[in-house]
Amino acid sequence: MEEFSFEIVAKDKRSKARCAKLKTAHGVIDTPAFAPVATRASVRSIDPFELRSVGSQVVLSNAYHLFLRPGLKVMEKFGGVSKFMSWDGPTITDSGGYQVSFVWGKGSYGNMAKITDYGVYFRSYVDGSKHFLTPELSLHIQSVLGADIIMAFDQPMGYSYTDIENNIAYKRSMKWEEESYSIWEKRKGINIYGNYQALYGIVHGEKDKKKRKDFLDFVVSMGFPGIAFGGETIGSDPKVTAFVLDAISEYLPEGKPVHALGLGGGPEGIFAAVEAGVDTFDNSSITRMARTGYLFIYPQDGGNRQNKFRINVLRSVYAEDKGAISESCTCPACLNFSRGYIRHLLVSNEMLGSRLASIHNVYFINDLMKKIRSSIVSGSFEALKKEWIESR
Repeated sequence: MEEFSFEIVAKDKRSKARCAKLKTAHGVIDTPAFAPVATRASVRSIDPFELRSVGSQVVLSNAYHLFLRPGLKVMEKFGGVSKFMSWDGPTITDSGGYQVSFVWGKGSYGNMAKITDYGVYFRSYVDGSKHFLTPELSLHIQSVLGADIIMAFDQPMGYSYTDIENNIAYKRSMKWEEESYSIWEKRKGINIYGNYQALYGIVHGEKDKKKRKDFLDFVVSMGFPGIAFGGETIGSDPKVTAFVLDAISEYLPEGKPVHALGLGGGPEGIFAAVEAGVDTFDNSSITRMARTGYLFIYPQDGGNRQNKFRINVLRSVYAEDKGAISESCTCPACLNFSRGYIRHLLVSNEMLGSRLASIHNVYFINDLMKKIRSSIVSGSFEALKKEWIESR
C-alpha cells in the first residue's frame, strides 16, 4: 500500500546488514533505527522535541498500559498516541501480550492473570478492574492508538515456564497471531482514523532453532507486512541474541522489514542484530540505565565490551570529575555539563539529572545507528564493528 513501503538502499557484503527506507503514513524511517520506548506515551525525562533533536525517528508505545490509563476514550478523543504526546513522527505499538503474560502476572491484586486459548483474563494494576484481552481487543486498542506499525497478539515463551507451558504458549501464539492477521485483513489494515497500519507477525521459539524457523515460515506464509522477533531471549544478553538471530537470519525474506522487540545488550546487541538483518528495534533499558547512572561512552573514551560501553557516574570517583560523560560525544549534556555535576543531580534526585542522562544515552544510541547506516552505505560496516566490538 502507498502509505507503507520498504525499500533497501544498501547492503553489507559480509552479513545481512542493510540500510533501507521504511515509509509510513507519518514519515520515513531510515534504517537500521532505534525506537525509544514511550511506554505511557512518554519517553521518561525527555520531551518529544528533545527526542527529535537527538536523532530519534520513531517511538514505541505500550498498548497494555495506554489501554488501562488514560484509556481508549481519551486516546480516541486526542486522535491517537502521536497527537496525544505531540510526537510528529512514526509510531510503533506492541500488542500487550508480553505484559499480560509476564510483567503483571502477580501484584497487589494477587494472581492477576489467567491465560486461556481465547485470551487473557487479568486485573488492572491501576484500579483492580477486570479485563479480558483477546486478539480482537488488542487490534482494536492499537487501531485507537493509531500507530503506523502494530504487533500481532501473542503469548511469549519464557524462562519461568516449564517445557509443557512453553509448547502451549508457542502454539497459542500461532493461533492468536493468525486471528490477529484475519482481523487486520478484514479492515484492510486501516485504523479508525483512516490511516494504514502495518501488522507485524512476531516470531517465537526462544533458543530452539527449529521452533524459530517454523514460526518464521508461518509468519511469512501468512503474508504479514513485517516480521518481529520476540521473547525473553531477545532481551537477555548479546550472546544469546546473536545465537537466536543467527540461527534463522538466512531464512529472512529480503523484502520484509524486521523489528527486534526489547533488544538487549547495548552496542554489542545492536551490532549482532543489525548483522542478522534487523531493521528497527526498541529497548527500554537505554533510558532506565540513564536514570540509574549508567551512561554510555564511546570507544575513543574507553568504551568496550568489558565495561559494556558505559560508566556508573554515581560512583564517588566521579564526584569531582570536570570532564564530559564522554569527551567524543556532542550531545547537549556532554557539551555543557560535567560528570561531577550530573552525578550530583542524580544522587540529589534532581529531575534535571535524569533528563541530561537520558538525553545522552538516547543520543549515543541514535548516533551509533547513524554511524552504522553510513558504514553500510560506504562498505565499511565490518571495520566499524571491529572498531567498536573488538576495541579494548
